[in-house]
Amino acid sequence: MMIRRMLLLLTLVSLLPCAPVTAGPPARSGKFDINNIDCNNIEALDPRFQRIARRKCQEGQPDFVISNEGAIESEPTPPDVYTGTDKKKLERMILDAWKTRYPEDDVLGVRFHMKNWKTDVNYRANSTEIYETNTSVLAVSVVVKDNSETATIFPAYINRDNHDGSLNAGVDTKKKEYVVKRMLLKNWKP
Repeated sequence: MMIRRMLLLLTLVSLLPCAPVTAGPPARSGKFDINNIDCNNIEALDPRFQRIARRKCQEGQPDFVISNEGAIESEPTPPDVYTGTDKKKLERMILDAWKTRYPEDDVLGVRFHMKNWKTDVNYRANSTEIYETNTSVLAVSVVVKDNSETATIFPAYINRDNHDGSLNAGVDTKKKEYVVKRMLLKNWKP
């Protein structure tokens, strides 16, 4: 008898009209649209949805750490000390890769702050063999204009496999946990 009453109650409750629960502005369909949240006003949302809204607002946000916060006035243009004959080719590689990855950025320039490539030779093993890895890296600085007063100096890397000579540009540094610096645009020297 008790089970029948419970089933009847559940059936009746399921027939009641329900208003949709929303945490933010509704989409055209009337349902909640997680992609249309005002990230500057999360506290106005239903408290049950604030945590997920904060997570959504943090997606795509830079995770980098600004190492010279509060001292950007004295930050100079990064040095440009690499003199290899391949410098122009490497600069073009970095600029092309950066533009592909971050098309909205206004890149002021690339600075080669390392004088020489850093080489790393190691031995690795897999289930069938021991093999040598021989790679080199050349770190550079990519200076990106933030606004009319400041620019951010991001690291980027040119990686070379010394066995076959292949090169690739490592520019996935803007939205990762890298240490960057800021500088005043008036300190930029092209």
